Parts: sequence; C-alpha cells; structure tokens
Amino acid sequence: MQPYSSRPVHAALQVLWDLAAIATLVVAVWLSEQVRAAIASLGGFGQQIEDAGSGFATTLSGAGDALAQVPFVGDGVAQPFRDASGSAGDLAAAGTALQQSVEALASAVGVALWLLPAMFLVLVWLVPRIRFALRAAGTAKVARTEGGRDLLALRALVAQPAARVLAVVPDPARALRTGDAAAMDALAALELRAAGARQRPGRMP
Repeated sequence: MQPYSSRPVHAALQVLWDLAAIATLVVAVWLSEQVRAAIASLGGFGQQIEDAGSGFATTLSGAGDALAQVPFVGDGVAQPFRDASGSAGDLAAAGTALQQSVEALASAVGVALWLLPAMFLVLVWLVPRIRFALRAAGTAKVARTEGGRDLLALRALVAQPAARVLAVVPDPARALRTGDAAAMDALAALELRAAGARQRPGRMP
C-alpha cells in the first residue's frame, strides 16, 4: 500500500492533513478528559450528602438506643430518633445515587467529546486516505503488468478531464488507433500522476 502521493506538493498536503488529524484527535481526547473530570468533581456534593446522612443516621440511632434504656418510656421516646435515623439513611442513599449519576454523566460526556470528533475524522480523513492508498497501489500494480500501459492509457481517456488529456496528447483518438507508443506512454503517465502512484523511469511495458 502506498500511503503518500508521488507528487511532492500533494504528498506534503497529505502529511499536513495527517498531522492535523492526529492533533485534532489528541486535543479531543485531552478536552474530553478535562470535561469528564470537571463534571465528576460535582460528585463531591453527593459525597458530602452521603457523609452527612450517614453521620446523622449513626448519631440518631445511637441516641435512640441510649433513650431506649430509660425505664418505662424508653421505647416510646427512642422511636422518633430511630425514625429520624432511617430518614438520615435515606439521605445518605440519595447522596450515593447522586454520585453515581454524576459519574455516569461525566463518563458519557467524556466519551462523546472524543468519539464524535473521531467519527468525523474517520469520514473526512481516514476513509479518503485509505481510498487514495488503495487506488495508488492498484494503479501502480496495473502499470507493472503486461499491457498495463495500454490499460492505463485507456483509463486516462475515460476518467481524466478532456483538457488534461489534450494537453499531453493533442489527438488521442488518432494515437489510440495507430498505437502511438509515445502518446500511450504520456496517457498512462497522466493516469499514474492522477492516482499519485509511483512509476518507474522510462517507458512502461
């Protein structure tokens, strides 16, 4: 597979695009981590709620147990504290749930911030780069086969703009009919250049 064009200017642009794509992905990953950490830090509020609820629950439960030791009225006096301890436990559970929700949100946003740019790069950068590499390699392979020059010349006549064809071969129809070797070489070279494929010096077979 040929990753870069044989044309220096085109190859330089491809290198710049590759560097820009890699830099974009690196920045997206870094930014996603920063945003994820910032959102996850909001979970500290949930941790505070959980700690406060757990502390209240422990304190009220202890007070209820102590009051329960009072003769005759202990259980009646202790029950409100026990109920309040249960409510404090619910508060602690809410704090835990808040932490989990914040962490899930942070993870989802973090993934989205790097995944969406990555998908965009696949569509506008990676797929065209792979398509170019396959085309260049395939064209170069054709050029190395017997009769490859004539096949590439025909491809140039069909696929290349007429202005480009006429610029290298003023009368391509006549050249095709007569089998003009120089014209066929020129047309095949035009197709190779258009594909960005490397070619051997001199006339192709």
